[in-house]
Amino acid sequence: MMAITHAAIATAGASLLLGTAQPLPLALAVLGSQLPDIDTTTSIIGQVFYPISSWIEDRFPHRSVTHSLAATATLTVIALVIGFTVGTVKPWLALPLGHVLSCFSDCFTRQGVQLFWPDPAWAISVSNPKRRLRTGGPGEYWVLSAAVALLLLGIWLAGAGGVQTQVTQGLGLRDGAVATYNANAASAEVYAEITGVWADDRTNASGRYLILDAVGSEFVVTDGQGIYQTGKQLLVEKLTTATGAAMTRTTQTLTLNDEDVVSRLQALRMANPSARIYVSGSITVDWPEDVRPTVLPRQLPAVTVVGKSVELAYCDLDVAISLLDDQWATGVITVLQFSQR
Repeated sequence: MMAITHAAIATAGASLLLGTAQPLPLALAVLGSQLPDIDTTTSIIGQVFYPISSWIEDRFPHRSVTHSLAATATLTVIALVIGFTVGTVKPWLALPLGHVLSCFSDCFTRQGVQLFWPDPAWAISVSNPKRRLRTGGPGEYWVLSAAVALLLLGIWLAGAGGVQTQVTQGLGLRDGAVATYNANAASAEVYAEITGVWADDRTNASGRYLILDAVGSEFVVTDGQGIYQTGKQLLVEKLTTATGAAMTRTTQTLTLNDEDVVSRLQALRMANPSARIYVSGSITVDWPEDVRPTVLPRQLPAVTVVGKSVELAYCDLDVAISLLDDQWATGVITVLQFSQR
């Protein structure tokens, strides 16, 4: 096969199997796909590394040692050593993956390869010689076109969370939704497309909700009118996720030590007037009887008073400021902030 066909097959395979569109693994897959042909001085890689290819060419037949699973195993060991050394193994696995895909694809050509070298048997996938691929022939260009299409599909799937995520999303399984949320939550709005009912009366609650946070395999969501948690206020039959506008999601922790809580919260609003900010946590206040939260039906309780403790759960910042006016508090508050880019 031509070098470009090997490269297209290898990058398509690496993108689909490793779930990536990153330059490093794709480049390593291309390199791996070219290494088998280092056994001949007429190939591109053979001309680049002429002393090595000349030495191999003088000692081994074309498509033997370098086209074997033994060579793939050697590259795998090298990739693992480098991967563990630099602290990221997965991208380097594209190197042996590209090599083995290149060797396997050559099994469909007229000559085949000595895939199980040092066993001299030739691995040829098609028994009829007339149906085998000829280098540069029409059949190879069809293979090249299919490989390019698969590469584009792999790149798209990688950007959408990978093959597994898309399958689980399509089936409405929670793992796919969680994976999509985790991959995009820091940089974009993530919406939950929910088919389900309200927990209180089992009426229809299907719709599109913005995800505020993930709690295990459940989500805290909002429709702009209230805040709900799946599995509690919302009972879900099917849930898929989709990304929206670019957005920055940040979290920070406020530790209060007998301080004016409102002044700390107002500082957050002044720092980013247009942001959506939610606060969660547990604080002890001096006058809990003055904290009178509004209990809204179906919604996740944003403020709960237990003794001298005030429990906050994704409470809108402005609501918290109004409820905690003139309160001095001790405790820890987690701040969840969404800012448009």
